Amino acid sequence: MNRTLPLILTAALLLTACASAVPAQPADATTSPSAAASSPAQPDAAASSPSQPAAETSAPMLTPKFPVGHLLTLPQNQNSGPVWNTGDALYELRDASNMTPEALVLKTDYAALTQSVYCDIPGCTHDSDACPAYLASDFCVGVMAVDGTVYTYPGELTNVAPTQIYRIDPAVGKTPVAAVPDALPHHMQLQWCDEYALYGCPLAASHQPGTLYRWDWQNDTVQTIPMLADEKIIACEGSRFLTIRIEANEPFPNFGSTEQEKAILAHAVYVYAWLDPATGAREKICTRPYADGYFHNYYDGRIYYTGNFRNADTPGQQAALLYFDTADGTEKTLLDGIPLDTYGIDVCVPFSPAFAGVPQRYLRVLNVGDAYADCLLDMETGDVLPAPAVTAEGVRRPALLLACTASGQWLTTANPRDSYDPQYSLYALWDPADFLADGQPAAWVTMYATE
Repeated sequence: MNRTLPLILTAALLLTACASAVPAQPADATTSPSAAASSPAQPDAAASSPSQPAAETSAPMLTPKFPVGHLLTLPQNQNSGPVWNTGDALYELRDASNMTPEALVLKTDYAALTQSVYCDIPGCTHDSDACPAYLASDFCVGVMAVDGTVYTYPGELTNVAPTQIYRIDPAVGKTPVAAVPDALPHHMQLQWCDEYALYGCPLAASHQPGTLYRWDWQNDTVQTIPMLADEKIIACEGSRFLTIRIEANEPFPNFGSTEQEKAILAHAVYVYAWLDPATGAREKICTRPYADGYFHNYYDGRIYYTGNFRNADTPGQQAALLYFDTADGTEKTLLDGIPLDTYGIDVCVPFSPAFAGVPQRYLRVLNVGDAYADCLLDMETGDVLPAPAVTAEGVRRPALLLACTASGQWLTTANPRDSYDPQYSLYALWDPADFLADGQPAAWVTMYATE
């Protein structure tokens, strides 16, 4: 069955002023998967105090090891299953039945306002491998479109995942085009892509270096990029990844106690940086004091996170949503006094952008007390806007954002049933102004009936 990832942030990141951008020493990329483990990159020198800017340094120009296109986080939308938006159409995997793992690749054509099986074979019943859109199982499967061609790929490398990437020709059938190489670690998730490759970064042991894997499935090669200790990829823009890592003034003990680790972390900082996967070079953005928590989003040169917690005991705990502006190197408060016992800010991006990239201005705000009263957070103004409700099959339900079209309209999904199972969703296209004004959709999509 399709898996959704509705992650709700409940922890905090306490904040401070950020240091000016500093290029860090690069880590070499290698085509040998074992090289990263045998020669891990060493962390930067201890970070400057967050209240003082770090000294400017320079790094030598490096030759890229491979081409990097426009990086994109592989969509796993909380309002649907695996999806891919080209701007003209939405491709998704949909359970053929709630009783089996079988699935179909569906296409929602924005111009035609129709959702259909991605199959043009006359008389096809869409229930066997003879159908281009049929999958015997959708466990750990994703869908993507590259240069106008649709593919399915293993989203996570498990025993139940497919071992091939398949090219789908709706008029002919499915063709395997790449087998999962042995060089990729088992259970790794493929979380990012560009026009050339898929990327994954398995979790490393705590406070240990890790490895970013690049699978060039079109040329059947694997490259590895060393990751620093405690470094994680949290977003991407253009041809670079945005990373966050912990930097401490002293090494963590291999078998230390919780008290020892807490003592070290009390003086540690978080480091945000850009990572160029082609060269391994890093450019430091800012540092902040360490605190348990996570960031929310990256939008228009701003890194959003939560802090300034008050009333530690729930209920009644509040926090602020802040952001670091990479344009002027300052931290600003976007929204203060968020009641955490009532609202949670969803870290899942509510849109599935076109491959060219569409900045996402709005985050979904979850109403803990009422699942049908979610809101949108405007990341430019800090305004919290109620999501409009629509009448679907005689039932009022919120219209949840799903995709942004090339023409600027928004695709929403509404479910008239008690569950958000995408099998029963109804899609509509909106003009953004009408959506934000609690209006009505411009048009409804004729959905494919799977029952």
